Amino acid sequence: MKVFVYGTLKPGEANYQPYCAGKVVEAVRAYTRGQLFDLPLGYPGMTPGNERVEGFLLTFAESGVLAFIDQLEGYNSQRPPKQNEYNRRVIQVYNISDEP
Repeated sequence: MKVFVYGTLKPGEANYQPYCAGKVVEAVRAYTRGQLFDLPLGYPGMTPGNERVEGFLLTFAESGVLAFIDQLEGYNSQRPPKQNEYNRRVIQVYNISDEP
């Protein structure tokens, strides 16, 4: 399973070690299009948009790690999207090393 991360779950950031280390098969520098915000609580948020947002595409060996990440993010699939602090979305992600 692949997950694009742009904040505290990136390698070297605060939540990578407790939530991703030892579970990631591959971490590739990547980007997507969106609008990045610095939230008052000290972490970023992203909404749809046209700006380049850089991060990492993490490949996990097991899909069960998603539930662990959901717990960190306070995500509950049974709640309406506006009640979650983050929502999962399928997005287009580009490998930075593939750029000309």
